[in-house]
Amino acid sequence: MSLDRDYPMSRTQVRVLVVGLVIMAVIGGLLFGGVLPGLKPNYSEPTTVTIGGEAYYYTLVKLRAPALLSNSTTPQSFLFHNISFFLWVTNWNSFSGGLVWGNGTEPNGTVSNFVLGMSVNPPVDSELYVAPDRAFAVSWPGGWFGGTTVRLMVRV
Repeated sequence: MSLDRDYPMSRTQVRVLVVGLVIMAVIGGLLFGGVLPGLKPNYSEPTTVTIGGEAYYYTLVKLRAPALLSNSTTPQSFLFHNISFFLWVTNWNSFSGGLVWGNGTEPNGTVSNFVLGMSVNPPVDSELYVAPDRAFAVSWPGGWFGGTTVRLMVRV
């Protein structure tokens, strides 16, 4: 005796079953796709870059641009992988473009100062700074098109 012959599904039951499965698939897709809050994993692999054969995690930070008719900004602080950074902009209205000044403080208290950009006075021509102990690095392209985005890097 076959179960299909004894209890056949009607066309209405088949349609309801198919519609229900489609609705569950759509809801599952929305949850895992992040459209609906809930089950989407929020972990993303840290972004890394290699400098001098060593891997660094990096992030981009946006500095405030100087106010109109101002040539500099006040220091901004950023914390990235236990390194504290203080960054500010000077010489913003100079012919060669601005400079990004800053320092990085490591968890052990070591502070390293740097200046990035291109300038005749003070004489600066540097797009990358790597701390003496290679614990962190900072880069900024400088020049007229350097913008206000700075890359902070901390050794993996």
